[in-house]
Amino acid sequence: MAADGGRIAGVILLGGEALSFLRNSTTVLSVGFAAILVCMLGGVWVGIQHVNETRAAWQRDAMYRDKVRIVFLMREAVRERSYHLTFAATLDDFFERDEQHSAYNGAAGTFLQARAELEALHTTEAEKRALGQLMKVIATRRAAVDQAMNLVVEIGNSPEALPPMRAALVEQTEILEALNAFVKVVERESDHQARVGERAIQATRRNAMILSAASVMLAILIGIMVAIREHRQVNRLRDQRNQLAKLSTTDALTCISNRRRFDEFLDFEWRRAIRLGHPLSLILIDIDHFKNFNDTYGHARGDDCLSTVSCAMGKVVVRSTDLLARYGGEEFACVLPETHAEGAFVMAEKLRQAVMGINMPHEGSSAAKIVTVSIGIATMTPEAGDHTSLLFAEADANLYRAKSDGRNRVYDSREKEAA
Repeated sequence: MAADGGRIAGVILLGGEALSFLRNSTTVLSVGFAAILVCMLGGVWVGIQHVNETRAAWQRDAMYRDKVRIVFLMREAVRERSYHLTFAATLDDFFERDEQHSAYNGAAGTFLQARAELEALHTTEAEKRALGQLMKVIATRRAAVDQAMNLVVEIGNSPEALPPMRAALVEQTEILEALNAFVKVVERESDHQARVGERAIQATRRNAMILSAASVMLAILIGIMVAIREHRQVNRLRDQRNQLAKLSTTDALTCISNRRRFDEFLDFEWRRAIRLGHPLSLILIDIDHFKNFNDTYGHARGDDCLSTVSCAMGKVVVRSTDLLARYGGEEFACVLPETHAEGAFVMAEKLRQAVMGINMPHEGSSAAKIVTVSIGIATMTPEAGDHTSLLFAEADANLYRAKSDGRNRVYDSREKEAA
């Protein structure tokens, strides 16, 4: 049982390693390019094989034609011997018969020369056996044919020469039959070799097509993988740029927008408000007696206080068009596009109540024994030529008024105080 568990664990481990290997796109691409290279080299090798097989087929065809030509010469030589034997028997003059005898011997020389050419060619085992059988037939029949020719030359067409001559012609016929049998063997062997060569050529052609198809498929797969990898790389770079942009506009401690993002956002919304004629509200928030908080509880608790306060206010500022930012130190700012003074006051009061709801102790505060904030509000409908400093100055003045009037309160220009 333990051994089975070990084998299963090994299979799972190998599967995990295989998946990890496949996730490494660089490794997979390298293996793919290596596979394409192997397919290309294999294609070259198969191409060379195909050329060699085709050349061998041409050589076999040429050799077959040479064999057939030589066998035909041998057969014609045998026929000429039969012709000279028969023609000599019809002549009365001895010298004319002797001339036919010379031509008869010349045909034998032609036969032997053709046989020598045939033996110089590459012959199969079956062809060698058939040629050997042919030469045995010629060896057993030649003596009787030569004796008949010699007798015809000496005594001419006489009753004594006719029986040997007829027997010699029969012997020549058997030699021709043996030659025809040899031709059939040559044709059969040539046909067999041609079929073998054709199968080899088809095999090399099939292998070349398989390797070409494999190369194309691998190239397509690698192209797809490269495209996917490029797409992932582009997405990764875009995400990294977005992350860097977010980091450059995010306060590291409170994780809300920083002063840089606040300035950019306020400037953009200010110009938009001028263009559309919409109101724009700004809320400035300051934690009451934050220096005393740090002196009483330490800077670590002070950082925790800033983070907790920003988190509480972030739950209030939920509209996607609004922006809550850490302006500096213990000061925060909230930009409310397309918001009138009444709406800004409601939002500011919610922010103040949210901070009080934290109920974080603050013994060094004169406003309350918990952490509180003072808030100043400014609302404007800017016109061309106005600057954001006007809005900011009004909000800052109202914040100062809220702090001067006892803190933990909201102040705007409509009324002196609202608690």
